[in-house]
Amino acid sequence: MVSIDRRTFLGVAGASVLGASSRCLGRAAVVPLRETDLDGVGMLPLNVQGDATIVTTHVVGHRGPDDVFAEKPVGLVVANQTASAAEMSISVERRDLLSWTSLYDARHSLAADTRINFVLRDPAAYRIRVSTPNHEDEMQIAKSEFDCNEKAFSLVATDEGIDQSSISTTMGCGL
Repeated sequence: MVSIDRRTFLGVAGASVLGASSRCLGRAAVVPLRETDLDGVGMLPLNVQGDATIVTTHVVGHRGPDDVFAEKPVGLVVANQTASAAEMSISVERRDLLSWTSLYDARHSLAADTRINFVLRDPAAYRIRVSTPNHEDEMQIAKSEFDCNEKAFSLVATDEGIDQSSISTTMGCGL
């Protein structure tokens, strides 16, 4: 019969548990980001012009629109409302267990009165950074924003800087 001491057993057991959980805690789980031709954002914050041309809509996350047990997705709008085209850098990050993970990082030349929509489906903390040659700003969306209410957040480039806004329905989400 093979004899194993307590220290060796605990070391092997700990390594096994760590190995089994690494898929859940590691970066192996990739958050999907796909482009769609749908509008995706139901409500627009007041600082976004309703007739601004949608360049594209990105859907971020696993949950589908028919998941009745999920919180409602959160809309995010990045828009250019300057008098002319603007070079904009857009970064969307999601808070994982220990760090921020980049989901989207791109530069766009957005014409005047255009916007890019994001639909954030998975409840999590998100950090969005937008910069132009003259201005930059950052917004964070807390995980607690994902509830039964419809919500949208915006970062809008104007001639004076980058303006932040949000809008939400105000339904009571309790049972």
